[in-house]
Amino acid sequence: MRVFLLLIAIFFIGFTACENKNDSASGNPATGTPDPGEPEPNKPEPNKPDPGKPEPNDPDLEQFTYNAVFVEEAPVIDGTGDDAAWKKAEWKPIDQVWMTPVYNSFTPPADTNFSGRFKIVWTEDRLYYLVEITDNIIVHGRDPYVNPENDDCLELFINSNGKGGNHVANNTAIAYHMKLDEENAMDYVSGHGFIKRNHHLVYKIGNLDLPNRGSIDGSNKYVWEVEMKIYSDTLPVDDNPETTPPAAPEKLSENKTMRFAVAYCDADETGSREYFMGNVFIPGSTADQKNKAYQTADVFAKLNLVK
Repeated sequence: MRVFLLLIAIFFIGFTACENKNDSASGNPATGTPDPGEPEPNKPEPNKPDPGKPEPNDPDLEQFTYNAVFVEEAPVIDGTGDDAAWKKAEWKPIDQVWMTPVYNSFTPPADTNFSGRFKIVWTEDRLYYLVEITDNIIVHGRDPYVNPENDDCLELFINSNGKGGNHVANNTAIAYHMKLDEENAMDYVSGHGFIKRNHHLVYKIGNLDLPNRGSIDGSNKYVWEVEMKIYSDTLPVDDNPETTPPAAPEKLSENKTMRFAVAYCDADETGSREYFMGNVFIPGSTADQKNKAYQTADVFAKLNLVK
């Protein structure tokens, strides 16, 4: 009999302990309500923000990857943009705000003030850009060696090895500031100032009436055609064919990945750059954070050479 009573006592003690353990797991032992620090039963934990991804309202950075198509016959650089080669390429917009006239404001300009888009194709020897710009006010005349970005100008950034990196004082990447005169293309290198890179590029601007600061047909739309040589990051910083033998450009091949950006400096009437528009989203909430392309190729888009 004593053994029977002892077994009953052990059974009730075990049952009570098990019940208390279940109450504790549910959060509050008195009420059984979930602990706010623990996930509810059968409910997954909320997604935590990934610091490597853009904020929810920011564009997906992968949308800025561009696949440049190989062409057997290179386009003629005449500013018309009507070559068969361009029909193979896809238009992409220049619609990301890097700077505006109001510091730390990123309201984009009206389409009548500025809009832009571009295409890229390649051959084994050159990269080719077709850039269509709408700009209602043309500003030109600044010395190309003194802040060329304060005139209207197209900026083409290229990082040939595709690895990104700081390029302020080296040729890890080149930032071509292309003047409206169809001749001068300058790159800023810390310690050297603006360096002439005219021998790297050939470009023409269609529908431009430069003496009268406007478009020939009154549309304010301009067509830039550009032929670009691609150089390794071992290019001497002060590369100048007038004083040293010209460096040999790279041969291009399928599946090569570079980094690039297409941007436009819209000067309007102030004599200084007002809007700075690019093709790639750069995170940040201040103008200093957004205006990073001249410093690092890490913010450039990817450029894949495909056939």
